[in-house]
Amino acid sequence: MSKLIGITADVYLGTTSVINQKRADFVPHPLVEAVLAAGGIPVGLPYLPADKIDTLFDRLDGIIFTGGPDVDPTFMGEEPIPQLAITDRPRDIFEIGLVKMAAEKHFPILGICRGTHVINVALGGTIYQDLNVQYGEPNLLKHHQDAPGNLPTHHVSIAPSALQNTLGNSAYVNSRHHQAVKKPANGLKIVATAPDGVIEGIENSDASIQAVQWHPENMWQDDAKELNLFKDYIKRIQ
Repeated sequence: MSKLIGITADVYLGTTSVINQKRADFVPHPLVEAVLAAGGIPVGLPYLPADKIDTLFDRLDGIIFTGGPDVDPTFMGEEPIPQLAITDRPRDIFEIGLVKMAAEKHFPILGICRGTHVINVALGGTIYQDLNVQYGEPNLLKHHQDAPGNLPTHHVSIAPSALQNTLGNSAYVNSRHHQAVKKPANGLKIVATAPDGVIEGIENSDASIQAVQWHPENMWQDDAKELNLFKDYIKRIQ
């Protein structure tokens, strides 16, 4: 039986031209297609009140945390620096609560880009609010590419891990972020890094929690290894 995979929704802050509505929920269609191609059934997850979060775990088999706006730094005890971009606190509250409950229930989750940051902050880790001013590496790569989003622009090295079992020792990935994991949360290990040392992948001991900094949902159509990331995630679901 196909697994039901929740996909956290982003919010379109402007007014949509289709339904003339502000703050319309949406999930990235390439990610919907990736879940389908990997054998799952995608289910969009708009923000829910805190007292409704628990009900999701009775209905879903896994949850993917998607890309989107910056994470509000006050959730890790920091005030915003000038380079912080748009944040969406209601989304943060929903997703942080969802991550914490998933970890308590040993429920399989996958993070993509912002999803990596949310997972790490929810479990007690920290992130860079902005790599360009906080990372301190003179040879920092361009982590927010101008190339089309489906094209890879830099390599990552992958340590022994479930991610390495899926992708091999290295991968050529796309890059659309200015935040990144700074200190991994307890129980999460670094499994992928860019040539400049920026953390590109984290997971726990059994990969029931796995997260990558790049956007495999935009690459899988041209790179079968990136589709395997979704397939192997679904295979890990009992």
